Amino acid sequence: MSVDKLSAELEAILVKRIETDQLFLPTLPAVAARVLDVLRDPDAGMKEAAQILEKDPVLAARALRMATSAAFAGGTRKITLQEALARLGTRALKGLLVEASAQKLFVSRDAQINAALKALWEHSVAVGILARDVLALTGTGDSESAYLAGLLHDVGKPVVASVLLEVERQLTEVYQRGWIDSGEWLAVVGRVHRRVGVALAEKWQLPAPLVACIREATEFEKGDRASLANAVCFANALAKKSGIFAGAIDAEDVDALVMIGRSVIGISDDVLRTLTRGLRERVRGIYD
Repeated sequence: MSVDKLSAELEAILVKRIETDQLFLPTLPAVAARVLDVLRDPDAGMKEAAQILEKDPVLAARALRMATSAAFAGGTRKITLQEALARLGTRALKGLLVEASAQKLFVSRDAQINAALKALWEHSVAVGILARDVLALTGTGDSESAYLAGLLHDVGKPVVASVLLEVERQLTEVYQRGWIDSGEWLAVVGRVHRRVGVALAEKWQLPAPLVACIREATEFEKGDRASLANAVCFANALAKKSGIFAGAIDAEDVDALVMIGRSVIGISDDVLRTLTRGLRERVRGIYD
């Protein structure tokens, strides 16, 4: 099956599953288990739980969905995972985590596909870190909400990847058939994830500013220069330029986005160096 045909069929299947609430959502069981350990400590709180949970974009989105209320509407308040968890409450959070920790994250027989899957998670965390730091270092916007916006900007990618991994498992283990290579795998994820991510965010009624970041993660807004969307767009380009990304990168396009972002947001050379210093070490081990 060609990449075009597989992408079109997969997109239709995923959008239908989202609309009918029949979508399997991949999470990192180790993250869920670590948060459960934190919640067992009477001296720990939602801040500590949020710091761990914000390493998994899908699990963070699920928690945010459960906590969604009118308080988040319109983007007039900070949109932070810690606030969402506080609204959710310990009992409901534990239920979500127990369910998530029991789910199996499929792996590929292809080592390159497994490496790409790891890079998907690392890129999301890197964009969250950079988006937060961009607004914190420039003092121009809501840095705490920016982390969550950056973390979720590619939330459709692990969803698409999980379905591809399950199809691979069935074809190779059950039917003893071949599967696409890592380049084709990444091409399918790249073509399908944006619509899937937006459909998921809209179905779950996530806050509008987050949906905007998922929809337009590669375009700058002309209005508020310190908007979440601009911080995420710049962070996305900077993470790619730093080599934290799964797939091919158009170097000229990335350089242009970094240059435009620096002008729009107001990023000095010193701030740029601070943003990227030790970035790879900060995201290493997220997926393990």
